[in-house]
Amino acid sequence: MKPLFRYLPLALAAFALHAQAQSVSPAYEAFRNKSAAQPAPTQPAMPATQPTAISPAPPAPAPAPAPTYAAPAPYVAPATAPEDEEDGGFFVGVQAGQGWIYEDVEQDAVAVSAGYRWQAGPWTQVGVELSGGRLDSTDYRGVDVPKATYKAIGANARFNFGNSPWFATVRGGYFDAKQDGYYGELSTDGGYAGVAIGVDINRHFNIHLGYTGFVYADDYNDCYYDDDDYCDFSRADTVMLGIEARF
Repeated sequence: MKPLFRYLPLALAAFALHAQAQSVSPAYEAFRNKSAAQPAPTQPAMPATQPTAISPAPPAPAPAPAPTYAAPAPYVAPATAPEDEEDGGFFVGVQAGQGWIYEDVEQDAVAVSAGYRWQAGPWTQVGVELSGGRLDSTDYRGVDVPKATYKAIGANARFNFGNSPWFATVRGGYFDAKQDGYYGELSTDGGYAGVAIGVDINRHFNIHLGYTGFVYADDYNDCYYDDDDYCDFSRADTVMLGIEARF
């Protein structure tokens, strides 16, 4: 029997060939690559704070259009008759102008009046009045014309021209007058009648222009004896612009 050490070099050579064959074998290389430990995948480090994605706020809804309405028609008060607004009342007036006792002789004249009217229809008021006035003295062709005063009581009526501010008045009654004379004071009486046209400034105030005629007997001394030849009648006239306040 051959000793074992004589075969030791052969055994080592066989082992070296086997190891070399494994190192050059493709299958062995694949096995080695597969079995090799693969490095663990690394994840990127998360930042300490990540900005949170803020979704944009939804746009605000557009305001609803304001409702439109047709402009209301202007209010027009229905026409009303004066009786619906007035029910008569007291009145006070002042007038100034010219007067004539003698033909062609002008005298400055002033007058005042007051009274009460009652509503008598859609456009009519009737009432009573008290009045008084004066015609100042003057000079006519070197002759002194004396002053005259009068007072009167009578009726007064006013007529509106529909809804217009224009109106007319009529008046009439009894008057008593006194006049300074060369031989003392002269007295006379008679009747008067007048007409005027005016315009209302408002419910309580108006302006008017009026004419009044006064009729009286010329000489009462002669008329006392019933002598018709001496009972001539004369007339005095006034034309005056006046204002009136109503309550």
